[in-house]
Amino acid sequence: MSVLEWIPCEESFVPVTSDVVSWTEPYWPPTRRRRKKVKPWGEHRVTAEVLEVDSRDFVRLSVLKDEITKNPHGMPLKLLKKGEVIVKKRATIGRGKPERLEWTDETVRAIEVSRFLH
Repeated sequence: MSVLEWIPCEESFVPVTSDVVSWTEPYWPPTRRRRKKVKPWGEHRVTAEVLEVDSRDFVRLSVLKDEITKNPHGMPLKLLKKGEVIVKKRATIGRGKPERLEWTDETVRAIEVSRFLH
């Protein structure tokens, strides 16, 4: 039995249902509105399974794992819970150095991607 590997994706990657993706995103302080000089408190790496991709490039995901990768201020950061459903724009995931878990049969994924593109 072979071990599945993480495949680096470009910013323009196309997620399909059942993909397991991982990306890094900043952890922003909880504010009602963004001020220009607010900086993120840290970073976290999210690993999630793609549930659905809609026509407006929003991706529904089920969180598998969330871990803090950078916390320079030592602030208590709230992590996403396993099983929590989140919605992200595909471009947001693309900015976070995304990786996807290799499928056991990549040819099936290639067919799914080609269906998504048409």
